Amino acid sequence: MIDVLGINPLRIEILRHLAQNPEGGTSGDIGRAIGAGYKTVAWHLRQLEDRGAVTSDASENRQGQRVVYQLKESAFDDALAGIALYVKGSTLWTRSDRSKADPAD
Repeated sequence: MIDVLGINPLRIEILRHLAQNPEGGTSGDIGRAIGAGYKTVAWHLRQLEDRGAVTSDASENRQGQRVVYQLKESAFDDALAGIALYVKGSTLWTRSDRSKADPAD
């Protein structure tokens, strides 16, 4: 189903890992768990954070910091529900909603 929706498989693995580990993890922790490089995982995590799907304990200046990410369950659940409504014909979900809620971009 992920292929049908065009969702990045690595992002799904990152989100799945965070959902199964509510205490969160660093890009290195997540990368080791899912078999991906920490730099690639870190890039995806920053993208997911910008879209509101995950939160982090990082300050504005991230260099040299160990950053722990956690799934923002309410935002993720809202995104999934919004996608389902949109696919089924709802017109309530706007273009700006899609860009904010799409954890796969």
